[in-house]
Amino acid sequence: MKKIGITGGIGSGKTTICHLFELLGIPVYYADDRAKLLMTQHPPLVKQIIDTFGGHAYLSSGELNRAYLAELAFSDATQLQKLNRLVHPHVFEDAEKWHKTQTDAPYTLKEAALLLKVAVSEP
Repeated sequence: MKKIGITGGIGSGKTTICHLFELLGIPVYYADDRAKLLMTQHPPLVKQIIDTFGGHAYLSSGELNRAYLAELAFSDATQLQKLNRLVHPHVFEDAEKWHKTQTDAPYTLKEAALLLKVAVSEP
């Protein structure tokens, strides 16, 4: 089955286009939504985030401490790179698993800021 990627900048209409395809019965994988879910419900990723950014990365309720992570990651490019190195491989893996379950469609769409898996070397 074919996989088609939908990418573009903020406000470029990715989600709108994907919703139209969903109306036609085409399955869509929303990478940002899945990343948020994986960051709280995928134990290996949760452990990696805690090991890298400390226990303050999560609230006592188990929710991601978005304010804390945003302050760390978006004020320091190195920290953002660390976060991306943790999250993106899990999202790519999750997307592949999801795609394989979509057997009733002629193709799937993946809405994401990143569509290619890129090998990143350690600094």
